[in-house]
Amino acid sequence: MADNKLLRPLIVDPDLNQAEELISSIKSAGYAVRPFSATSGEGLDEQIKQNSPDLIVIALDDVDLDLPGLFSQIEAAGRHIPVVALLKEPPADISPFLAEGAEDVVATGNRSHFQHVVSRTAVAQSNWRRLKRAEAAVREAEKRCQTLLASSKDAIAYVTDGMHIFANPPYLDVFGFSDNEDIEGTPLMDLVAREDQGRMKTFLRNYAREDETEQSLRVNLVTISGEHFEAELAFSPASIDGEACTQIVIQQQGDAKELEKQISYLSQRDLMTGLYNRQFFMDQLKESIAQATQGRENRAVIHIVVDRFDQLKESFGISGSDLILADFGKLLDQSLPEGDIACRFEGNRFTVLTHTWESKALSDMMDGLLNTFSNHLYELDGRSVTTTATMGAAVIDENSPDPNEVLARAERAFKQALTAGGARAQIYRPREGEMTQKQLDELWSQRLRKAIKEGHLRLLFQPIVSLHGDPGEQYNVYMRMLDERGQPVAAREFMPSAERTGIAKMLDRWVIHNALKHLAAHDQEAGPLNLFVKLTSGSLQDPEILPWLADQLKEIRIPGDRLVFELKTSVAVNYLRQTREFLKGVHQLHSRLVLDDFGAGANPFQLLKQVPADYLKLDSAFMDDLANSPENQETIKTITAQAHAEGRLVVAQRVEDPNCMPILWGMGVNYVQGNFLQVPSERMDYDFTAMG
Repeated sequence: MADNKLLRPLIVDPDLNQAEELISSIKSAGYAVRPFSATSGEGLDEQIKQNSPDLIVIALDDVDLDLPGLFSQIEAAGRHIPVVALLKEPPADISPFLAEGAEDVVATGNRSHFQHVVSRTAVAQSNWRRLKRAEAAVREAEKRCQTLLASSKDAIAYVTDGMHIFANPPYLDVFGFSDNEDIEGTPLMDLVAREDQGRMKTFLRNYAREDETEQSLRVNLVTISGEHFEAELAFSPASIDGEACTQIVIQQQGDAKELEKQISYLSQRDLMTGLYNRQFFMDQLKESIAQATQGRENRAVIHIVVDRFDQLKESFGISGSDLILADFGKLLDQSLPEGDIACRFEGNRFTVLTHTWESKALSDMMDGLLNTFSNHLYELDGRSVTTTATMGAAVIDENSPDPNEVLARAERAFKQALTAGGARAQIYRPREGEMTQKQLDELWSQRLRKAIKEGHLRLLFQPIVSLHGDPGEQYNVYMRMLDERGQPVAAREFMPSAERTGIAKMLDRWVIHNALKHLAAHDQEAGPLNLFVKLTSGSLQDPEILPWLADQLKEIRIPGDRLVFELKTSVAVNYLRQTREFLKGVHQLHSRLVLDDFGAGANPFQLLKQVPADYLKLDSAFMDDLANSPENQETIKTITAQAHAEGRLVVAQRVEDPNCMPILWGMGVNYVQGNFLQVPSERMDYDFTAMG
């Protein structure tokens, strides 16, 4: 057991001075001690029930309780607690005490022997508890697997020695079986068309001899009614009820088309609202600006923000507010003229690319939208609620700048409308001396390049801590810039400009390089740890990022499994193809991927079919008043259960309230991160044993 591991002993001894000496001896053995004490056997059963000690130390010479009586109380309390017996003069043969259940017998004054026995007993108790947790986890995993198999749309079966032992409903339906009893014991070869049975036998013989974990074979299959169809069978090793077997998944020809259709949809659409996503909108905006600057067709961009959204989240929780956004998006889409494009840009912000651009017509159109939004009733939990929106618009014509500046103009108009009281619309009109977004971005670009050159960037680290005592240390890496006066500038102030100008991928490389150097230095001083490193969309689109990363790992002599790369879920959706390729590459380097801000929307797990991330970092909004939000708790519990069923780990971020900790632990969340544990710091000095 590691130094400073928390130990909760129950000392049963009427001599308080001797009890204090025993506690001191345990501390000297390297434990953080949270002791309980009793002077006699009276009331001991309540102590055992309420405090659940890790071990019991009993001075048998001085208390009115023997070992059989003590173990009766332990059993009655439903506990498993090892017992160390103290005797002033232990007999040469202690086997009768061991037969009664004691872990060992120690002479009262032999502190060295006592420390060894306590250490050995504590490790044994810890291992026993881990075993029980592992057995429970296995049972739960098997239960979830059975549930997932039953609900899966894929046709899946398990085969051993060429015979079916289990099949899920889609697999049964494919061949026409009514239930599992009909297919159990049926040879796989009976479901293969006669002309392909020879190929199947050869394949199975080779598959049994080779070490490859996954292989596939395209064959003609036959149903029990005699109908033939072609399909690809994917074979992989598995186990069911503890017995090794082979899993078979039927991948019919239509699956590939459906997969491609799903990828295409995900690459263009926002999963929650069904509207177009940010990346698709930006592509359309660029094309519209190109046409307008050539004098072909003018348009306008409208920036729309749902008002009082934070209040709606407080009243209805994350899922309820998501439903409002979904309804708002549908209402917006239905209210637009044909040919206009609506997009959910981010959060409660929407954008519209409209053919209506003349001042009077555009103003009338936005007034109509405002009226539609304010008069709409949203029905949630038997309650009716209304909300308004605030808008800003910018015209796209022959004089239009680049897309980022057009969006910036629409946002400035929105801010003017918001300053005027909100729930209204404003069209952008330039002010004298106003800098364009392009000019502001270039200014930030110059400052950032100077900061890199002159060493004005800093790395900060925030611990990511296991809620279940898992070993290992890990930190999230943040970047901060120092201004001319040495004052910190938060990344959120300059990263939007950095992404627009392309310097963000340079910053990503700076962070990775310096994070690896910190890892190497920390290994020499305190031992290995893992770092979670954030990446921007610019790096995803950089074809050189993976070769460069591989070179960095070799140069600094750090194994790839020490890095976890973190992507915003919205970035993964908008750059789906690039994310899939990046994930494939980082897995080859033995690194891992976490999807940040995960869980918003109606079906967040749809993305994981295309991007099977290793970690899911919950959307920080779930932590808003978590202790008093049953709805948020239920959402986190559901996400965590499904994530675990799929073999993924869950991280809760922005943990600011100690009351959240037992709730998250009870829901099975794996890791927590937030200022309650430690604010981001330039030092990696968090005491991870404090959570033990």
